[in-house]
Amino acid sequence: MARTVDEVAHARRREEFLDAAQRLIGTKGYEEMSVRDVLDEASASRGAFYHYFGSKQDLLWALIDRTGETLLEMLRSAVEESGTDALARLRGYFKALAEVKLSQRALRNPTLRTWQSDGNVLTRQKVRTDIIERHTPLLAAIVRDGVAQGLFTAPHPEHTGRLLITLIQDLNEELTRLFLAFEAGEARADDVRHTVEAYSSAVQSVLGLPEGSVVIVEPSALLAWFDAASKRNGA
Repeated sequence: MARTVDEVAHARRREEFLDAAQRLIGTKGYEEMSVRDVLDEASASRGAFYHYFGSKQDLLWALIDRTGETLLEMLRSAVEESGTDALARLRGYFKALAEVKLSQRALRNPTLRTWQSDGNVLTRQKVRTDIIERHTPLLAAIVRDGVAQGLFTAPHPEHTGRLLITLIQDLNEELTRLFLAFEAGEARADDVRHTVEAYSSAVQSVLGLPEGSVVIVEPSALLAWFDAASKRNGA
């Protein structure tokens, strides 16, 4: 019993370090964050930190791994709950991903701006690569099923799955840029709608689907997001 308690406490302490790092990356940026910052945030000793992680970079990789796996499990569940129809499964994936991204953007302003800062270049690139590698198999399986069901036209499902998640990541980065531009009065809601329409059209083209088959982000959710930003800015 004592061993079980120790294992639980050990895992909990590791999670506390990861939670502390996540908060600091959101407020200071990875490059500006020091191990001492993490120790202070987690109320821990240097010895305790190095018991779990060999370096600050190891801490970052562990945080990205935790975040990536949590997101992937949510999306897997959404896909499974969408039934066996491949198009419905793809829509379920997009819907769940959009909900996660839009809920994260509720944090906005300093956190989002810090995320886009030069201090998080390494982190953003690592997250992008991690997401592409994690999500390619799930999307490739959906594409493979869609081809078998006669819904999609894609001779190479594995490569198509990778292309889809790459497009999604590109869109996510573009929406983040546009959101910050919108808050600064340098972009309009139409710019965002047209961007989403273009990427949705690209996905449909890749899969041989007619226009209107899929929407990566629902327009109503997107408009609510930008309307909220507009009200905060007094527009």
